[in-house]
Amino acid sequence: AWWHAYYRKSFLSLPDARMQRFYWIQLYKTAAAARRDAPVMATCGPWLEPTPWPNTWWNLNVQLEYWLIHGSNHIELDAVTRALSEFRSNLTKEMAAPYRADSLGIPRTTDPSLVNGASVTDGGYGVGIPGQDPPTPEVGNLTWALHNVWLTYRHTMDESILRDVLFPLLRKAVTYYLHFLEPGPDGKLHLPATYSPEYGGNSRDCNYDLMLLTWGCRTLIEAAEILGTDDDLAPRWRDVLGRLTAYPTDANGYMIGADIPFAKSHRHYSHLLAVYPLYEVTGRTADERALIERSLAHWVGFEGALQGYTFTGAASMSALLGKGEDALKYLGQLMSRFIQPNTMYKESGPVIETPLSAAQSLHDMVCQSWGDVIRVFPALPPAWSDLTVHNFRTQGAFLLSAVREGGATRWVRLVSEAGAPCIVRHGIAGAIEVRDGRGRPLSYEDAGGGAVRIALGRGGTALITAEGDRPDLRIAPVEPNEEAPRWGLPGTS
Repeated sequence: AWWHAYYRKSFLSLPDARMQRFYWIQLYKTAAAARRDAPVMATCGPWLEPTPWPNTWWNLNVQLEYWLIHGSNHIELDAVTRALSEFRSNLTKEMAAPYRADSLGIPRTTDPSLVNGASVTDGGYGVGIPGQDPPTPEVGNLTWALHNVWLTYRHTMDESILRDVLFPLLRKAVTYYLHFLEPGPDGKLHLPATYSPEYGGNSRDCNYDLMLLTWGCRTLIEAAEILGTDDDLAPRWRDVLGRLTAYPTDANGYMIGADIPFAKSHRHYSHLLAVYPLYEVTGRTADERALIERSLAHWVGFEGALQGYTFTGAASMSALLGKGEDALKYLGQLMSRFIQPNTMYKESGPVIETPLSAAQSLHDMVCQSWGDVIRVFPALPPAWSDLTVHNFRTQGAFLLSAVREGGATRWVRLVSEAGAPCIVRHGIAGAIEVRDGRGRPLSYEDAGGGAVRIALGRGGTALITAEGDRPDLRIAPVEPNEEAPRWGLPGTS
């Protein structure tokens, strides 16, 4: 009964049968590994195997493990928000003594109670002091983890998450950066040397940290406004946004930092977080789009160290650009080169995050809701001419259902749980109608860029169709393009 109720909370049907089966297996694995009151997933999830990574990893793994819970409408599996709140006192202990009064951080690895999970012999990865070497500081891990908390808030609009967890913890995570920002001769604010996860070497104005700091300051300002808080640090956050140095770039795109170009194969997209998942850089202008394309191509152009989550990140960045065929190509690379017959994944040991993040890449192809706009079917490849999604949870706490038939969006329905502003890029060609749950006309206005703004209160429903169209609104699976092989070893059922 539990599993039956779990699977019915959302529905996604693709014509690519093998990819569809892969997606539903990831939902199974997530539910097998996650509960709100369970420990944050370690790298293996609940399947214990010999591994060089027997802890919980906070410089990418945790973040990727939990992204799919939002769109799939499984917020009940969010252990990250609960753990960061419950064990916040341990985050203080990872700071150097002079900064414990007002700052928080999380080391590269922890045990279930967020206590440093690394031994002295492998480096004792606490939160280091920028500009010092050793230790190698990963300053941004907590800020990135709190982005997951922000996503849970945005997908539920539950202000208690904002007030009790995100704002107080993010305030202290950002404050740690503020201790080290210094103006340079150019009048801009700069960071001393910090570490971009896994690339090697410390760099001034490291993009990993500059990008997270920018997101953190912007989010704190927005959160303070929502909460009605007149915080005495708000002027400092605004000053940082106004004076922080630009993200270092060169002819190949985003660098690791001011001292280190991107010049070797590297599996991690730590230098590209402003593109994905932060959506601070989205291709608003032709130059910005070209910078994303150049950076992405340069990153995946170095063979040797690329791993599975390289291709899930590349797929999601391609989806941001509306390149569904490229996104599918990158997921195909993942499937053909890295995924095991049971959909598990390993490098030098098993790790759970990569297949789960591939499910999120599928989400990003089907729906995106960053920047207060819900984008329906923003990056589907032509082969996916038919597609059905039901009760997909978006930012703003909307439940989206939509059907694509013959390469065109047939209808879109949104149910508002929180009464948040509703702007949707529906993708239906020509004149449209918007009706409520009883079939009555709803007012809407053009929001530009193919989007409409709908007056939709808490609990309200909006159905968008082509003018005069009365489609069948039943939710059903689409026909597969071909009979794809099932997952599993040959000869097994």
